[in-house]
Amino acid sequence: MKIKLAIILLIINIIYAQSIHWEQMTSLPKPMRGTAITCNNKIYFMEADKDTSGVYEYNSETDAWLYKGNMLTPGWNLNLAAIDTVIYAIGGDPFLDRSESYHGERNTWRQLAPMPTGRQHSNCAVVNGKIYVMGGRTDWSTLSDKNEAYDPVSNSWQTKQPLPKPTENPILAAIDNKIYALCGDTLRIYDPATDKWSTAPHAPQWVSVMFGSAVIEHYFIIPGGQNQSNKALAKVQIYDTDKREWISTTPLPIANQLGGIAVLNDEIYIIGGSDSNFEKYNQVYKGTLIRK
Repeated sequence: MKIKLAIILLIINIIYAQSIHWEQMTSLPKPMRGTAITCNNKIYFMEADKDTSGVYEYNSETDAWLYKGNMLTPGWNLNLAAIDTVIYAIGGDPFLDRSESYHGERNTWRQLAPMPTGRQHSNCAVVNGKIYVMGGRTDWSTLSDKNEAYDPVSNSWQTKQPLPKPTENPILAAIDNKIYALCGDTLRIYDPATDKWSTAPHAPQWVSVMFGSAVIEHYFIIPGGQNQSNKALAKVQIYDTDKREWISTTPLPIANQLGGIAVLNDEIYIIGGSDSNFEKYNQVYKGTLIRK
């Protein structure tokens, strides 16, 4: 009996080399899909709605949401990035070249130089003060391999080395001045310093349709998303960029796609989203990474 128990514990330890403790926090004011970002020690959630897109601010100290108004342009499948005290909203449906900035403390919006290639279902990451927007769709029949970088200082765009393959919904993360791009189950690495791409070990699970990821230290964390059968996932995958290996970890409390993902104080927040039938959630979960 003791031998069997030891084997079971060993298997659990292998499966969950890093575990995540999930707890439910204060829900959104209503069920929503959307994109999230951390800025000014608060989390901002931009509602994905083609008509009216609300902006919601989360205070982790009070565990409370505050409605701040609406986006300058209705948001749907857009990209969010934060540099210093400013949030940048880029692209989105329908194939927008939108580029706008939002100052959360002032609650003000500003239009910026448009993205050279209007697209949706792209994603972005920040390295050394520049925003890199990759992949997406330029129309319903055309996937994009574009990699375009925005410089907030000059309010200008540059075209960079494209993705090795046109990709819809690449999942990006910036770690150690490199950008990790999970394209389905293929992990690619972009080095802005050399403007070159390399590859890394394939992910155990093909995943798409999640407009964000979480980064804690050297871990690239992908919670939820959608599989190749168009079903929402509860699985959470972690790529250890130091060891160059994938880790399975504790799944989400509920399968989720199109939810907001943000990291605040080394804790992961999963905000809103939807199930496999695109029924919207209002639940918010906080995940604490338990290091082994």
